[in-house]
Amino acid sequence: MQQRRVPSMLRALRAKLFTPRRVRKTVVAGLAAATVVFPGLVSPAAADTEAAGFTMYTNERGANRPGLEQYGAIRATVVYDVFAFTCDNNGCYSNGGALPSQAAYEAKVREYAGAGQFGGASGAPVVLDFESIVVTALSGQAATNAFNLWKQLITWTKNAVPGSPVGMYGYDWETRNNNLTQQLHQNGLFDFFAPRAYWNSGQSRASWTSTLDAAVANDHALAPGQPIYPYIHSAYINGGAMSHQDSLYMYEQFRAKTEGAVMWEPNNHSAAADCGWLWQFSAHTGIVTGSPISGPIRVDGAIPGGSCIVPRGATTSIPVTVVNTTGSTTSATVLQGVSGVQGITGSFTNPNVPSLAAGATFTTTLNLTVPSSTSFSTALIPIRTGISNTRWAVIVQ
Repeated sequence: MQQRRVPSMLRALRAKLFTPRRVRKTVVAGLAAATVVFPGLVSPAAADTEAAGFTMYTNERGANRPGLEQYGAIRATVVYDVFAFTCDNNGCYSNGGALPSQAAYEAKVREYAGAGQFGGASGAPVVLDFESIVVTALSGQAATNAFNLWKQLITWTKNAVPGSPVGMYGYDWETRNNNLTQQLHQNGLFDFFAPRAYWNSGQSRASWTSTLDAAVANDHALAPGQPIYPYIHSAYINGGAMSHQDSLYMYEQFRAKTEGAVMWEPNNHSAAADCGWLWQFSAHTGIVTGSPISGPIRVDGAIPGGSCIVPRGATTSIPVTVVNTTGSTTSATVLQGVSGVQGITGSFTNPNVPSLAAGATFTTTLNLTVPSSTSFSTALIPIRTGISNTRWAVIVQ
């Protein structure tokens, strides 16, 4: 995405993909901070309620990408402005000259959607990131010229990727030329909204929430039946990795107010600071895909070194604590062997968890093996017993 305003970008689609959502009142319990690497529990009852109609997307490409589809996200496509579109009172241009042909434009869209770039799933959203021609940034005849160009580009995009809904990355709290924006969301043109929802370094929750609410309200006013997929990132803009606490708050806001979200080009993670947002991504994609952290016992792990980083081509021994989080005694159960993506496996030195009184614990060790061939830079580690489901997320180096 262009640097002028901040990098901007967004299973077959769910049956409820275009079901409008309004404010939901269910509250989801957050992951509690603790000294272990994988702390916390999310209420399964809340998870069931919040899951309906919400979809998580990811824009990823390149070597050693995080592979967020393993957590339940759907790969989607963003088309960047390689044509350098601009419009003024006299017309519209590409790189200061003639506009591209339909064939050249559609070839570039298919390239971005292809396996060599974002590899968007069949029927997944395609987002156009052409910030220099958004009508909210223009006025007069220049805005009208951009409006007409948008109609042509949307039509060509749908021809290039038939069956995929098309939307535009934008600053949806801005209302200039709302009449033109509204028309772009009618008559089979744009199918959804993709507002910027990045969190600026040092920005307060009140400020971030106010901007999100303004964007959502404007989008609802323009096209009440269309879904809203805010664009987010794994780091603060001009800052470090998103914190565990802000990530939790962000996802709760999205689930209450929108139909989904798009994780834009998350970093190839290599720092312990990334563990917090990654835990929350894992927990909350679990909620929206119907596989939440659940059950009467929680399985915590403490990776040597105090982070969530595990090496490729090695077996890491991880001390594990099983905790009865309820007020009653649990039945005996068995920790199942781990089977993760790209050949990741794990076994417990003692998988047999005895009956645990309220608050009681049981300790064992997970021997986690990550093949050297593993290409993703993160991994979902499902920890299951006969009575519980826990989702760990690790960074792979």
